[in-house]
Amino acid sequence: MNQFALTKSIDTYLKHNNLTMIEQSSWNNGVVVFKIEDGDGLPKSLVVIYLEKDELHLKDMVKQLYGESNNSSNLIQCTSMYEESVEDGIIIYIVTERVNQLVDLVLEGAEELENKTEEEKKIYLYKIMYDAGVSADYLKKKLSSLNIFVNNEELCVDRNGKGKLLLFDLIKNQVMINNEAYEIARLVRQVANGLDTKLNIDVKEQSIEELNRECLEQIEYCRKKNEQNKLIYQINIENAKKGDEKAQYVVGYMYYKGKGVPKDYIKAAEWYKKSAEGSYTKALNNLAYLYQKGKGVNKDIHKAEQLLLKSAKQGDDVACLNLGILYQTGKLGTANMEDAEYWYRKAMDKGNPTATRIYRRIQAMEQKEN
Repeated sequence: MNQFALTKSIDTYLKHNNLTMIEQSSWNNGVVVFKIEDGDGLPKSLVVIYLEKDELHLKDMVKQLYGESNNSSNLIQCTSMYEESVEDGIIIYIVTERVNQLVDLVLEGAEELENKTEEEKKIYLYKIMYDAGVSADYLKKKLSSLNIFVNNEELCVDRNGKGKLLLFDLIKNQVMINNEAYEIARLVRQVANGLDTKLNIDVKEQSIEELNRECLEQIEYCRKKNEQNKLIYQINIENAKKGDEKAQYVVGYMYYKGKGVPKDYIKAAEWYKKSAEGSYTKALNNLAYLYQKGKGVNKDIHKAEQLLLKSAKQGDDVACLNLGILYQTGKLGTANMEDAEYWYRKAMDKGNPTATRIYRRIQAMEQKEN
């Protein structure tokens, strides 16, 4: 069946059932998924499965999956199924709850995560990983003949943030895959990296049971860590408002890292500035970094240099190191190795190991050239 004919059939189905097309969300091996709205404007998904004549034996599997969806909350919930015969096979239309591919968390900006702390983001992602594992385990036990293959299309999230497998994308898989836990962990970690969040879980060959146990342990750890961070924030914000330079720095750092509060580079810069006014060296260094990267402030390399010089003159070895890097890399316009070596030596004299390695490498290169 060509694409034009399939599209025409889908349009006719939508019209007859008072459904509105929003957008196509995935295509995988003869299974197309669309985001739609029903007659009441409620968000749904439409799964369209095209089976050629030599694939009609898979129809029973589709019906079985449809039936199982009504028996377990771990599976995508279906509301209707309709079969249409065409010249060279059949088209099956299944309306489900609205599902989103997990990767959409990155592609669409992850609005549901904007007001979460970093630990809360991790809990959200670990929970999706756990839910997907439970879904896969349920399917393996109920439908042992089904090949569970997990990729960006199969791993989805419902409107409540629960991870589920898009069952009907699994219909045409012909290769037996036995590493569902590995694939689930790998995909969720990829999404976490895209969200600039690091999950403390190994991607390895393991059983679903092992993955689920590891996820539950991490969820509990993150919950405790989040509560600790919130307490640390409350203690420091009170002192920061009273003018305590160290507390102001800690509050800025917590906003920068998203610890105890949602990540906010603008607020991080504001608190670093307050602390830097009192010449607190760690605040000067971190504020300089924000100016170098343009995070929470307009990018200004010269302003970063001024802040690092102020910190370095107070004897801070990290500021000396960063000045050396700034001059060596020519970020101010041109490289200045004389100034770079001067500040590397300053940092080295204060015991900075990184500066020591860089300075000795520069010296070795200069001796080799001479």
